[in-house]
Amino acid sequence: MKVLITGVTGFIGRRLEKFIDPADEIYALCLPSLGSLGSGVKVVLGDLADLSSFSARLAEINPDVCIHLAWQGLPDYGFEASRKNLEQGTALFRFLAEECGCCRIVALGSCWEYGKSLGSCREDDTVATSSYFVWAKHALCDMGLMLAAKYQLSFVWMRLFYVYGPGQRSESLIPTLIRSLKQGDLPVVKTPANANDFVFVDDAAKALLLAAKKDVLTGIYNVGTGWACPVWKVCEILERSMGRKPEYAQQLRASTAAPTAEFWADMSKTEKILGWRAGVSLEQGLQECIHSWGGER
Repeated sequence: MKVLITGVTGFIGRRLEKFIDPADEIYALCLPSLGSLGSGVKVVLGDLADLSSFSARLAEINPDVCIHLAWQGLPDYGFEASRKNLEQGTALFRFLAEECGCCRIVALGSCWEYGKSLGSCREDDTVATSSYFVWAKHALCDMGLMLAAKYQLSFVWMRLFYVYGPGQRSESLIPTLIRSLKQGDLPVVKTPANANDFVFVDDAAKALLLAAKKDVLTGIYNVGTGWACPVWKVCEILERSMGRKPEYAQQLRASTAAPTAEFWADMSKTEKILGWRAGVSLEQGLQECIHSWGGER
C-alpha cells in the first residue's frame, strides 16, 4: 500500500515512523529545508501552500491512502492561519480525489469542535463553531465527507482530545508542569480543577495508522481515553513519579474552585468500529515524559 503523510515532522507525525508497516511504501511531503527522514520513508519535496510544487510527483505516485496531519502555524488559531490551512487541505483533498484516485483520506480533527466544557462528547453531537480554528477544521471535515460521497472514497476524520508526550510544544501544560517541578516551583495553573482527556501521543499515532489500514466506514471518530483527569491530579502523578511527596498537587487542589471545564471522549464508536482503545495509562505516559525531559526518578 502506498501512503502519503503530511506533517510527518510534527508532534504526532514524528511518532508514526516507529509503528509503520515495513511492507507499505511511505511517502512524506516535506519542505526542502526539513532534511532527511527515516530510511523507510521516501521524501516528496513540496509546499502545501503551493500545490503545483508537488502535484506532478503526487500524480506519479498515486497514493492509496493519505494521512493528513499538517496544520501550519500552531499555536496561531487566528483567522489568517486557519484560512490558509483550510485552503491547503481543501486543495490537497480535491487533488487526491480527482486526480490520484486516492482510496482513503485520514485527517485530524479536534475535540474543540464540540464546543463543550462539561460532559461526554459523542461524534454525533452538534459542532459549536466558537473560533476560527474550529470553523476551519469543521469546514475541512465537511469537504472530506462531500468528496467521499462524490468519489466513493473513504474519509476518516479523527477528533483528537488532549494529546501529550515527548516532542510537544514546551509551553504546553505537561511540559510546563514538569519544568516547574524540576525547578522546585509551585506550578502556576489558573484552573487546576479543570479536567482533560489526556491521550498519549503513541496511542494517537497507532489510531491514525489503524484508520489508514483498516476498512472502516467514512465518518468521524474520537481519539481519547474516555475519562478526564484534573490538572492537580496530573501534578500529583508527576510528583510521585519523581519520587516526591505530592505537596504541590495538594496545594493546587486546596486552592481551586469548581471546574469550569471537564469533558471527555465517548469512545464507544471508535472501539466498536475501529477496534482501537488507548493502551498507555496516564501514569506510564507521564513517566515517559519525565524521562524524555530529564526529570528525576
